[in-house]
Amino acid sequence: MFNLDANAARSADNKSAFIDEAGKYIGAFNRAEYMEKADTGSTGIGFTFKSRDSAEAQFYLNLSYQHGKRNEGGHALLNAIMACMQLRTVASPKPMEVEKWDKDAGARVKVTVPSFAEFIGKPIGLLLQMEIEKNSTTGMERPVIFAPFSAESEKTASEILDPRCTTPAKLEKMVQQIAKKPVVDRRPKGSQGQAYSADNHGTDDQPPQDWDDIPFD
Repeated sequence: MFNLDANAARSADNKSAFIDEAGKYIGAFNRAEYMEKADTGSTGIGFTFKSRDSAEAQFYLNLSYQHGKRNEGGHALLNAIMACMQLRTVASPKPMEVEKWDKDAGARVKVTVPSFAEFIGKPIGLLLQMEIEKNSTTGMERPVIFAPFSAESEKTASEILDPRCTTPAKLEKMVQQIAKKPVVDRRPKGSQGQAYSADNHGTDDQPPQDWDDIPFD
């Protein structure tokens, strides 16, 4: 009479529509919006992530500061996400209809925004940590991306790009690290989080020098 619906089972004890706990999540992005501030010129990508149990989280990935100063950590994280999705290239953003929360309307509305279609709908794993922003006056926690990983293999970006790596090992260690410190409070002076770091192997207009060594098409 009944067959197990795993997603329905997971949702039964999911009391929030939003991700509010640190941990390992698998899902997909349903929004990857290119964003640019007209007054400062800073750029980034607004992601909306939906987990397999239908909990959502929003992230802003800063790519450049005002006046075009490159954010190296943001670019490193972007490239890590690309590696975990096995994306060699991401084309310029194109208009796409997405759902966004409109605080004035108090509801989700459909809007057309410049988007990166390559990120949409592809399975991705995210290890999330909760964070209290340094300027927070409420102490409210929000999820931030600690590390992306392959939804299929659970390999991290560096493991995917290492042809000698056959078994994932880094993710579980990072999960244990997050378990010890699920919330980072950035309000105290000097509290700095761990950020991605990566070498710049090429410019934004041409493939990197190690293009042929990337182990996927």
